[in-house]
Amino acid sequence: MSNNSSLIDHSSSLDYILLLRLIVWGYIGMVLSLFGIVGNIITVLVLISPSMRTTSTNIYLTALSCSNILFLLIFIPSYSLRYLIGYELYKTNQPPFAFEILLTRLPTSPIYNTILLSIIYLTIAVSMDRLILVQFPLKARQILTQRATLITIILIYAFSIVYCIPYWLEQRYVPDLKTCVLTSIGQRIHKYTRIYIYIPVVYLIPFATLTCINVTIIQNLIAKKRRKKHLCGKANKKKQADYHITLMLVTVVIVFVLCQLPLLILNAWYAIDPHGSYHNFLFQSLNIIGILLIVFNTSTNFLLYCFFGQKFRQTLIEFMLRMLPKQRKPANMQTRISKIVNNQPLQSVEKNQTEKQQRISTRDSFTKRTPLIIDQTKTNELSQETVNNMLDQKLENDKSKSTSMQTTINHQEESDRLITKSEQVLIMNENFPSKPDQQFKLYTGTNGKRILVLKI
Repeated sequence: MSNNSSLIDHSSSLDYILLLRLIVWGYIGMVLSLFGIVGNIITVLVLISPSMRTTSTNIYLTALSCSNILFLLIFIPSYSLRYLIGYELYKTNQPPFAFEILLTRLPTSPIYNTILLSIIYLTIAVSMDRLILVQFPLKARQILTQRATLITIILIYAFSIVYCIPYWLEQRYVPDLKTCVLTSIGQRIHKYTRIYIYIPVVYLIPFATLTCINVTIIQNLIAKKRRKKHLCGKANKKKQADYHITLMLVTVVIVFVLCQLPLLILNAWYAIDPHGSYHNFLFQSLNIIGILLIVFNTSTNFLLYCFFGQKFRQTLIEFMLRMLPKQRKPANMQTRISKIVNNQPLQSVEKNQTEKQQRISTRDSFTKRTPLIIDQTKTNELSQETVNNMLDQKLENDKSKSTSMQTTINHQEESDRLITKSEQVLIMNENFPSKPDQQFKLYTGTNGKRILVLKI
């Protein structure tokens, strides 16, 4: 009876573990991973902008976001898709399916450990970077150069790759069994790589270093805040921005430590009892939650950057505005002039044309000299001197009238000419797009014409 009850308990606990993996790794993990990939891509695009990529802190955060993207890309097929596709097969204890065999043949475990190790030590590097800025603000610019930052990032990736070389030699795939087994080298180094080296390098040393660094940074932040209250002065914008960046990084590190802590406990448990821990229900449950916390940590750094980083938010808003489709520009000059012309009554246009024709005909009539007609009989009776006086007087009268009429016509022509020039200026500027802050004024001349004036 006891054997049957133990089998039932084992079967029910296995079903519970599979269901928990489906929900946590399959559904929740997939949503978090997709959100994290998008968020980290946006973070990289913002941090590599010209205004952000000049500081060493942002370069470290760019490399950290790239590692987060790679980690999530490994997690989706290895955990989420695996249980979303094969949950029913695992539940009925079916043989491995095609997707699981493909994952088994791929070196997902070495790549996974390499990326995870790079994330851990990049977090230490960015914390150390901030500690130098806080402790030695005058020498920080000389120490934290872009060249030194890039060299540090390259060394971190090189160390992660070299450290994880034994994981590439640890297992081999057996086609007949459709699974991986330990190689001869793997049997020798498994205990050392998984217990004696893995825990100190991946957890103990990084956690102790991050704890010391962040305690020092927090003490400096508290001291600066007290000093600011004591002096009752306002800090400049640069110091205030540095304070927010430091606070952001402290928060990022605290979240990182809290999310990595369950796996540290599980690895220590596994080191003490390798066989018993693997078949323990509590161990498997904590392992599921611990891996989800790592996914949560790599996916939510984007939110912390947005919440604490003022400059990050501003750059992100500018980036999003550039990505949005451009709004329609306001109506140009040609459209506005056409509206004014269309609104003008037809009678006014015809009246203006008629008046212009009358002025032209009047000008032509006055420009011609009107001949003086004198009766021949009267001419014979008058003396030559009288006739000359009359002719001179008539000529002077005609000349004065012609001069006054010509002056009137010239004024009208000048007015027409000015109006024509104004219209030409407007026509010349019709192809130029107008701006919202430009001012327009509409003038109506004495001849009935309307002028739209653009104030530049």
